[in-house]
Amino acid sequence: MAKSGQILSVEVDVSKAKQALSGTSKSLVSISRQSLGIIARGTVTVLKKEIRATTDKITGELLKAYRYKVSKDGSQANVFPKALNGERTIFPKVMALSYGRKKDTLKPRGFVQKGEEYVDKGRYEDELQKMIDRELDKYWS
Repeated sequence: MAKSGQILSVEVDVSKAKQALSGTSKSLVSISRQSLGIIARGTVTVLKKEIRATTDKITGELLKAYRYKVSKDGSQANVFPKALNGERTIFPKVMALSYGRKKDTLKPRGFVQKGEEYVDKGRYEDELQKMIDRELDKYWS
């Protein structure tokens, strides 16, 4: 997984999913997009859960900011905070709350790191298996 600023770029080996679904009518791009969508959606869920758990104040803007996008060709998915109403203030807030400040008393919360751990440790595999099973049930029934 490559990290660029506050964007989590998800690159996952979906060869097992491709192999399991090779006999169905699903295309490689469709399998990749669906697999990466499951992983990115899970990452956003983990981020939001961690934001709620680590911040004491109202964090509606921060919770609404996190989005994910899967490329049309199914090659990558990105999880990122999107600025609301065209304002760019969400990026400094994410940096300050997730990583803390160096010379102030604000402590780091680490919610971005929890999203990275979700992907790195493969915690999405159960959801991916459910998707494969659903697709195979459609094909075989």
